[in-house]
Amino acid sequence: MSTRHKMLALAVTAALGAPAAAGAQDLGFTYLEGGFIAGFVNDVEESDAFTDNGTLDVESDAGGGAFIGGAWEFRENMHLFGDYALTGQELEVSDGIDTVEGDYDVVRWRLGVGYAYPFSPTMSFYGRLSFDNIEFKDVKVAGFDLDADVDDSGIGGEIGMLWAATPALHLQGHVRYTSVGEVVGEGSDAFDSDILLALNGRWYFRPDMALVTGYEFGKITFWNVGLRFAF
Repeated sequence: MSTRHKMLALAVTAALGAPAAAGAQDLGFTYLEGGFIAGFVNDVEESDAFTDNGTLDVESDAGGGAFIGGAWEFRENMHLFGDYALTGQELEVSDGIDTVEGDYDVVRWRLGVGYAYPFSPTMSFYGRLSFDNIEFKDVKVAGFDLDADVDDSGIGGEIGMLWAATPALHLQGHVRYTSVGEVVGEGSDAFDSDILLALNGRWYFRPDMALVTGYEFGKITFWNVGLRFAF
């Protein structure tokens, strides 16, 4: 390779690498993100709202939808945040004679405030308090009149860690408590509390733009892929 070509290759490499390196230590909490989300709801077959007090057999399967979220950092290390997700879920209902397929929607949103502690230039710990809401709505199963539209809300909490593993790759893990994270089988309440575990990754291909993906495991599990704009 000629000297001219080598210099050109080095210049291109530097131009592509500089944006990622510039955003390497940015572990801030001012951003907007959105994309595709999929989820699965456990224990729907035990819910009185879906089984019509035990007279029906039901089975739920995973489905997809969209999510949007954001945060705004204020003062020193404080931030406000919120997120919203809607996913469609497949539903199979049987009365012992006929079996019919349908669907329903899961709507989940939360608003809250958080604090981040910068442990090092590449690592931060954070905590969050939130108001959480979840709703099952628009249940559609031909031939069955299911009154299964239920919603509930409550308090949530989250503790986690952010780590800049490389200049372009940031990893985030958290443990989250929500008072509306599990389907209740019996009683007047539609949902019960649950503890969720999550791992998220972000690849910054520009200083202010990243591909994001995440997986949150619990009785109601979600995984997503999308795009984040950091400010």
